[in-house]
Amino acid sequence: MGSKFRCPYCFLEHEIKECGLKCSYNVRGTAVKICKNGVEKDDDGWIPHNSKGKCMKCQDATKHYYCDTIDKEIPSGFLMGESLSIAMLGAKASGKSNYIAVLINEIREKMTSSFDCTLDISCSEESKKYYDDYYYSPLFKQGYVVEATDGGEIPPLIFPLRFAKKGFFSSPKVATLTFYDTAGENLESNENVEIYNRYIPNADGIILLLDPLQVPAIRKKLQGKMDLPPENKDAAEILNRVIQNIRNVKNIKGMIDIPLALVFTKIDALEKFDILPEYSPLRDESEHLRRGIFVIPDFENTNAAMQDILENWLGGELEQMAKQFSKYSFFGITSFGNVPNGTKLSSDIAPRRVLDPLLWLLAEKKYIDKAKK
Repeated sequence: MGSKFRCPYCFLEHEIKECGLKCSYNVRGTAVKICKNGVEKDDDGWIPHNSKGKCMKCQDATKHYYCDTIDKEIPSGFLMGESLSIAMLGAKASGKSNYIAVLINEIREKMTSSFDCTLDISCSEESKKYYDDYYYSPLFKQGYVVEATDGGEIPPLIFPLRFAKKGFFSSPKVATLTFYDTAGENLESNENVEIYNRYIPNADGIILLLDPLQVPAIRKKLQGKMDLPPENKDAAEILNRVIQNIRNVKNIKGMIDIPLALVFTKIDALEKFDILPEYSPLRDESEHLRRGIFVIPDFENTNAAMQDILENWLGGELEQMAKQFSKYSFFGITSFGNVPNGTKLSSDIAPRRVLDPLLWLLAEKKYIDKAKK
């Protein structure tokens, strides 16, 4: 356990020893006020400040840590490894909530076996319940698309990802994934970005979801062929708000050192109506999962494929903005593998390349290895 951490709720850096500390020590299931080490708790279980050092080393009871700025418990798994906070952004109807639902399920069902890791879905009871109730159940149990995120603040989803040891003398790597979902409405004004998206400047990575059905030229080609979502904020406008927020908060004048994944969703619609070229690598699943390593040529091919689509259908404004980030890349994914029938899924879920943006961030942060061939 490190000595410092960045709280996933208040976004400030804290010393662990300054956290509020509660102890669950009991004898045969009955809570006791004084533990066997002679430390006396108050009636609510709080440990006195001068006893924290001793109690943090105790192995006889579960310890509960609380942010000293706000009254929120910090999941213990969050403190056991390096935090990898990911801001999930996108305009309304970009498919963000469905992407999160499928992404976490893909980590559990595919990534864990390919990359020899495990996802702790029960680290935070709040995160588990929110994911199960809001994301997983509607999509995977009821067969309906996930409803759009409401405006306001949303609790982060906190799930530690533990990688197996690579050698006898090595230590297992732990990336505590913290996904911050935000309503599309919270990106529609500079004021809302500042109020509801305070985590963005401190994120370790940004996944910006972009709806290709909002591209005017693509909308025109698909008019009358499928139900199109209402027109939303321009992708470049949203990215510009994000950039200004980061620069204002962090006082950055040069390059922004946060990896940016620009992810075009609903590739299935482009595939179905022949907007996606027949030879495009986006029609195939990535090599990363099959080989259990981040395959650089596959990544470069898909990035180039998305850039070609952008040049043909959107122009260069979005990429020019992205160049303000020291690392950025384009991705194309489908969360469902098919176009839904309204709010009802039209067939079994068959995601493709949903994990690619996360695997890129993990490779950039050196959690997983890269292959040049």
